[in-house]
Amino acid sequence: MTKLFAIAAACTLPIAAHAAPYPEANPTGYDPYAADAIERADYAAAEDRLMRRLAENNGDVSAMLNLATVMMETNRAARASSMLERVLDAENVQLTSVDGQPVWSHDAATASLRGRVMIGSR
Repeated sequence: MTKLFAIAAACTLPIAAHAAPYPEANPTGYDPYAADAIERADYAAAEDRLMRRLAENNGDVSAMLNLATVMMETNRAARASSMLERVLDAENVQLTSVDGQPVWSHDAATASLRGRVMIGSR
């Protein structure tokens, strides 16, 4: 359940007025936020794509959220937490989750951080 929530919360698309629109998947399978790779648990491919995206734009909140998900799923909780803190330091932008629901970037990051703390306290 935690994995599903983390992916649902973190696999986001920017819809803020100033953000570049998320390109629809095309026949070549272009997936800039690695949502498909994360869903398939192909974390190496997802991390590679997201790191390249962040190299182009280190303030890409959607890429940071998805990279934090990859890091959590690959047992790098400290790095994931650091990435989520970067999201909280960035401007709070409205995103769309994979299920089409609007979510604010800070809410997604906070929920992911709370999930990490709850898991660690068990």
